Amino acid sequence: MVPRKASPFAALALLAMLAMPGLALAQIEATPVLNGRVLLGDTALSSGTVVLHHMTEQTGGEVDSASVRPDGSFAIALPSVPNPAVGELYFASIRHHGVMYFGSTVQNPIQLDSIYEIRAYDTLLAPEGGIDVALEARNLFLEPNGDAWQATDVFQLRNDHDRTVVSRAGGRVWSYPLPEGAREVMTGEGEFQPGVVAYEDGAFVVRAALPPGERLFVVRYLLDSPEVTIPSPGLTELFDLLVREPAPPLEVDVMQQIESIDLEVGQTFRRYAAENVTAPFVRVTVGEAPEPPRVQWIAVVLALVLAGGGLLALRGHAGRRASAPAGDRQAILLQIARLDEDFERKASPSAAARRDYERRRGELMRRLDRGG
Repeated sequence: MVPRKASPFAALALLAMLAMPGLALAQIEATPVLNGRVLLGDTALSSGTVVLHHMTEQTGGEVDSASVRPDGSFAIALPSVPNPAVGELYFASIRHHGVMYFGSTVQNPIQLDSIYEIRAYDTLLAPEGGIDVALEARNLFLEPNGDAWQATDVFQLRNDHDRTVVSRAGGRVWSYPLPEGAREVMTGEGEFQPGVVAYEDGAFVVRAALPPGERLFVVRYLLDSPEVTIPSPGLTELFDLLVREPAPPLEVDVMQQIESIDLEVGQTFRRYAAENVTAPFVRVTVGEAPEPPRVQWIAVVLALVLAGGGLLALRGHAGRRASAPAGDRQAILLQIARLDEDFERKASPSAAARRDYERRRGELMRRLDRGG
C-alpha cells in the first residue's frame, strides 16, 4: 500500500491552531489517566472492577471505577493531576474472593508515566485455630505510665505462602499469647472493623486477611512492672525490647543490651536485642544497681576519659551511624502505635478525623517500607 501524502491544508490548519493563544494547549494537553494492570500472583487477572480513591487533607473517598480488560489492564481518568503540595493523593483497589487489595499511592504527576500495578491473590483457608506464619520482627516498647508500665507490642508477620490466608467462620488467622497480667488491652481496631483483631483468652487474635509478604499489627496493654515474663512461642527472627529511661536496671534472658537510642526528642530507650529467638519465654527481671566507683578511683577514671576522649567520641559517632536505620525504624513504629492509640481514644471520630488518621498512618507506613 502506498502511503498517502499529508494534505497541505491539514498542515496549514495545524499551524493556525498553534498560532491561536491558549487554544493549542487546551486541545493538546493530555487528560491525567491512571493506566495500570491487575495481577493474580504473577499472571494477569482477567476480570474485576478497579475502584479509584482520592484523598486530601480535608476530603477522601471513591471517585470512579473501571472494568479490568481480559489482559488485566485498566485505565481510569483522574479528576486532576495529583498535587503533593496540598497532600493530595490517589490510589486504586480491587476486591478478589472477598479480599480487598490496594495499589501504591500516587502523589506526583511523574508517577502517571508508569504502569500502575495492583497484585491480588487466591486464598488459603486457615485451620480454625490459625496458621503458623513467620514472625519476622517483634518490637516491644515499655514506658513508665504512672504506677504502671505501658507496653506497645509491634508484630511484623511475613506470609511466605503464595496465597492470602483467610479465617474460617468463627476461626482465626493467627494468634499470639500476651504476658500474664496484661490489662486494658487495646488491639488497634481503629484500623480494622470490630472483631478483626481482638484480645481473647490472654492472646492477641487476628482474623484479618493476611496476603503474601509483610503485615504489621500493634497491640497495647498495661503491666504492673517491667519485671515480666514474655511468651515467645515459635521462632522470632528479630526481637527488640526497648525500655524508656529512666528505668531500673534490668536483666533480660537470651537478649543482649546494646546501644541506647533516642526515638523522640528527650526520649531515650534502653535497647535489648536478639536474633532467631526460640525460647518459649523471655524473662525480664530487675537487677541490682551498679555500685558507684570508689573515691580514690575517680581521678584515674576521669584521666582515662579525658585521654581517650577523641577515640570515645569517634566510636560513639560511628555507633550511632550504624544504628541509625534501626533507630529510625523504631521511631516510626512508635509513632504508628501512638497515632493508633490517639485515634482509638476518640469516642466518635468524625469523617475528617478518620481521613486525617488514615493519611498520616499511610505516610508512616510508606516511610517504614522505604526504610525510614
